[in-house]
Amino acid sequence: MRAAELYAKMAELSQGGASFVVATVIESIGSSPRKTGAKMLVLADGVTIETVGGGALERQVVHDALACLTSGVSETRQYDLKPVGEHATGMICGGEAKVFLEVNAPAKTLLIVGAGHVGEKLAAMAKLLDFRVAVIDSREEVVTAARFPQADVLICEHPGKTAESFPISESTHVVIVTHTHVHDKDALRSVIDSPAAYIGMMGSRRKVDTIFSELVAEGLDASKLKRVHSPIGLDTGGQTPAELSVSILAEIIAADNGRLEGLTRSRTADAGKSSDV
Repeated sequence: MRAAELYAKMAELSQGGASFVVATVIESIGSSPRKTGAKMLVLADGVTIETVGGGALERQVVHDALACLTSGVSETRQYDLKPVGEHATGMICGGEAKVFLEVNAPAKTLLIVGAGHVGEKLAAMAKLLDFRVAVIDSREEVVTAARFPQADVLICEHPGKTAESFPISESTHVVIVTHTHVHDKDALRSVIDSPAAYIGMMGSRRKVDTIFSELVAEGLDASKLKRVHSPIGLDTGGQTPAELSVSILAEIIAADNGRLEGLTRSRTADAGKSSDV
């Protein structure tokens, strides 16, 4: 595979929300299968694209790359193509290879379901935090580039088709802020089984309880709803769309960093008394 094709594949994987490791031979001494600069992609399921030499060396590189994916930390590893020794691979070539294992995690994505006032402020603020932003709404007149110049993706579709309309991965954060109770419920039903890193829904406690009860009555496993952050956001006392957006993004940041415990979640009904129009 030519270099341009390999880089294009990296871009494709990143845009699709996939995590992978780029294994690059940064030093090759003696009899080594591939020379400096050789690259191989290692996907989360162990599938490889291109090669750093095959055999025992490559098996060990894949093993180490998957460990790096788990830890999220890039590393440089030494491999000796010898039967014995600290970095031995069991091979008899006698050469040495140093490989940089670079973890490529997909960019965090904020998927905003609802293009109302809160959704508009969320999109603008999320870009300041380097999120990739996607917005979905069924109303053509509001899900526009004029209102969401910062958005990377705009989708005009019913919230009930959110998971079908946008690829949700482990790096996706879903915020449901539609203009009706029914659309909130439809959106939540659509994304509840997704691998999203975060799912939050705006609304008063009464509204949230009503939606949860209706979904359970329709057959949804109640235990699945435990992952939903709702009422959404940290309790900052804010009331405006901008203030609510700050509290929502603060909660997402805290959740991503494992710091939600001990923080006060939103308890005010005011944040969800009216629909986000």
